[in-house]
Amino acid sequence: MRLGPTQVLFLRLGAIACLLGAVVTAFVAITVDSTAPGSEAVSVADDPQEIALPDPGLFGSQVVVYGASGDTGVSPSDLGCRLLTRDGAEQSTARMSALRVLSTPAITVEDQRLDPLFTVGSYPRGSVLACSDAQAVAPMALSRPSTFGTAATMVRVSAVLATPTLLVVGVGGLLVLRRRA
Repeated sequence: MRLGPTQVLFLRLGAIACLLGAVVTAFVAITVDSTAPGSEAVSVADDPQEIALPDPGLFGSQVVVYGASGDTGVSPSDLGCRLLTRDGAEQSTARMSALRVLSTPAITVEDQRLDPLFTVGSYPRGSVLACSDAQAVAPMALSRPSTFGTAATMVRVSAVLATPTLLVVGVGGLLVLRRRA
């Protein structure tokens, strides 16, 4: 089968895009932190009724909220939690999820066990978590922000597997197309 010059051009562009994709996935594989949050990666809230969330990353972030509840996956509404913007406007409760922490292990901070209560994700910079009934689970703590949340391990594994695949396809494509020129 004979390829026309336009087809060869687009196939070369595709091979180059695969090589660029390999660089991006290698960067992701190296930089994504897939370790489970431990007690050294949390910050205890001074006032559990008003917790300033850490600045999100470039692609957004997710934090795990911990508390001394004795139970994993407490609904934010049970604690009277509301997510507020910097200027006090209430955000959607869909950003808070008690289901995403069911497989997250408890941590120990200052000899006290803190269970994962819920996650807060996709929040804008300057957000505040205001919980009116937080004294029941005090002290409360926040994990450090994670761009991919609980899916960080899956993202890292996918990037590790995609990098050599993209390299092979990109280099192979350029070699095959070089012979056709």
